[in-house]
Amino acid sequence: SYGRGTWLLHMLREMLRDGQRPEGWRGPGQVSADEPFLRALRRLREGYAGEEVSTRDFQRILEEELPKSLRYEGKKSLDWFFEGWVNGSAIPKLKLQGVKLRRGSSGAVATGVLLQEEAPEELVTSVPLYGQTADGLVYVARVFADGPRSSFQLKVPPGTRKLVLDPYETVLRQP
Repeated sequence: SYGRGTWLLHMLREMLRDGQRPEGWRGPGQVSADEPFLRALRRLREGYAGEEVSTRDFQRILEEELPKSLRYEGKKSLDWFFEGWVNGSAIPKLKLQGVKLRRGSSGAVATGVLLQEEAPEELVTSVPLYGQTADGLVYVARVFADGPRSSFQLKVPPGTRKLVLDPYETVLRQP
């Protein structure tokens, strides 16, 4: 429906921002990172002026801007997003479970499990995680929720007290 389509465009815009985020990015407003998404929209307008655009055409244009963080299973493809999100109707619940922070000689590491509930087994979701530090939230990485339970291990900024799942509400999900 209309609301879901708007959310999916928002998700795509936010995901394409990944390639523009500097290290230590602290959230919306710090840097204008919309250029990859806007570039794709301009290419869409220029390449298809007055013509029909298929979903596959739109996907192909977005894939030209795909940052490494969105390469599910190493593939420069958004098949995972279009199959599960555009062609699907699920709105999952997302939760972090069993998060442990360890500090070592090479830095801090977080391990845990990303739960994706009330969703089909094949739904793949790219979820941004942030570290809570004394100075505020710092973007850490995206984790792919691939099925009901997805384990992760990530380097986190020094002084990270906890991990926070998508604090800026960039992924369509149930509360």
